Amino acid sequence: MFRRVLAAFVAVVVLAGCSGSPPKPAPPPPSPAVDGADSGGRLALWVRAPLEVQATLLVDAYNATHTNHVELTLAPDLPARVDAAAGTGALPDLFAGAVADVPGWTGRGLYRDLTTDIARLPFAAQLDQPSVQAGAKHALPFVLNDRGADDIGISRDSKQADRAWNFIAWVLSDEAQVQVLARNGDKVARADLQANEFSQKGASS
Repeated sequence: MFRRVLAAFVAVVVLAGCSGSPPKPAPPPPSPAVDGADSGGRLALWVRAPLEVQATLLVDAYNATHTNHVELTLAPDLPARVDAAAGTGALPDLFAGAVADVPGWTGRGLYRDLTTDIARLPFAAQLDQPSVQAGAKHALPFVLNDRGADDIGISRDSKQADRAWNFIAWVLSDEAQVQVLARNGDKVARADLQANEFSQKGASS
């Protein structure tokens, strides 16, 4: 009798275990942030020497408000420096160059493809289109002025793509475009920010 009761009890327990709901699937991993990662990385940036003022203003403003830290190098002969570094796998995390040079670098695969990142920017359609086209979704506007434009991209050698993207996304933000570049009298790279507090002051003076 005891054995029959015990067997019945075990059967009930087994059936109860089998009738439970199936385990829930693991949630998908979170998508990378639209503005990349500000997690304390040290990023190397190469820029043409004539952009010293604008590049220094941008880097100083970024470093003052972010955990990441960008180290700026001004290169008098940037194309030659890029060519030498590309041959040894020693490109910096980020480098910006004249739009005339960017298509050649893109064609050689020196920049990472930013197509997905660009598409997620809420102001992607507002970006300076000649600069975007020169970058072919691998580089974006960095500084625009009366003498031309420079694009910036993430190098193929960078091991910190998310952090490097954080800097590019910030350069194109309202804060950098208006409070850094427009404040300095430089052109902004977004059509939706053409009319800003500093452009209005210039028009009224």
